Amino acid sequence: GMTDLQMLSGEQRYMTQLEVKLIKQSSPIILSGNITKQLGKKIAFSVSLNNLLKDAAFLSAFLEKKLDDKLRQYSLEGETYLPGVLGVHVIGLLQQREDLWSHGLRIKYGLLGEAKNLHHECSMRQKIKVETGAHGVYKLDIGHEFHCMQTPTYNHKVHLKHEAGASWLSSQMEVNYGKHWDEINNKKKLLISQAFKNSSSSSLVNYFMEFTMQVLEKQVNYRTQLKHVHNSQVYLQSSTNFEVQYNDHVPFVAGLQWKDASRNGLKKWEGGLNIDTPWLYLYAAHKLHQPQHSAYLLTMELTTGKALSIKNLIVELFYKDRGNEKEGKV
Repeated sequence: GMTDLQMLSGEQRYMTQLEVKLIKQSSPIILSGNITKQLGKKIAFSVSLNNLLKDAAFLSAFLEKKLDDKLRQYSLEGETYLPGVLGVHVIGLLQQREDLWSHGLRIKYGLLGEAKNLHHECSMRQKIKVETGAHGVYKLDIGHEFHCMQTPTYNHKVHLKHEAGASWLSSQMEVNYGKHWDEINNKKKLLISQAFKNSSSSSLVNYFMEFTMQVLEKQVNYRTQLKHVHNSQVYLQSSTNFEVQYNDHVPFVAGLQWKDASRNGLKKWEGGLNIDTPWLYLYAAHKLHQPQHSAYLLTMELTTGKALSIKNLIVELFYKDRGNEKEGKV
């Protein structure tokens, strides 16, 4: 065996070699390796094995770091070869330039009998940008690409944008896949977006939420919306509406309304619920009125359709309490 340590121009270089001879007439099995290091900048190492397999087996890697005021960069290159089993060559790069991070990776490989030729290739790229704009708006932008020459089925590209302010947020994601994944007119595409907005004030609660999804290849267009308003400026009232749209149809709608107009200790409540689905239609209303402190009038309305049919069912309840005399009507 042999070892050696050298210092050259700020680099540390360490080398070692081990030889094993099993039979006098045979070639010696040689395992050798070296490491080169420049403090804080780069490091490289390699290991090789000779005279054991039909070809030399080896593993090597190189890592380098570059830093300055505007750019931070890390690069990696590696290679390995195991005769008759696997051959790989890898190149990677990671960069940061202000608010933008980017990363790229390319792999060439060969398997079994093609281990030496590296005919297969895959690559991947990512980018991430984070920034805070005017009025404290947070912005996130993410891009991702994956491409393999021999397996185009798995090729895809993803782009995600997200923004958030003090009272709102929105996100959009686009996914391209298939044979034409990197073309502008690609039909194999998935689009997803969501939005939330809060327009509330001291006497008003106002929320809006929306989610949409499109699958161009399948001609699928889906949208969901939720709106909620609660107002207490003049009297208490609230409204909540939920709607689902699918390919220009509206298969589900639901709404809930409530109002409290009570004054001087006399109750006056009104409420309503409506639901419309492919299987059931429902409308229900509720009113409670107190014309006097000792009298109550309750009215309920119900209409249903489709699976269950009830048309304009109205129930009125009246109750009056005069101390010793009580009166009720249905």
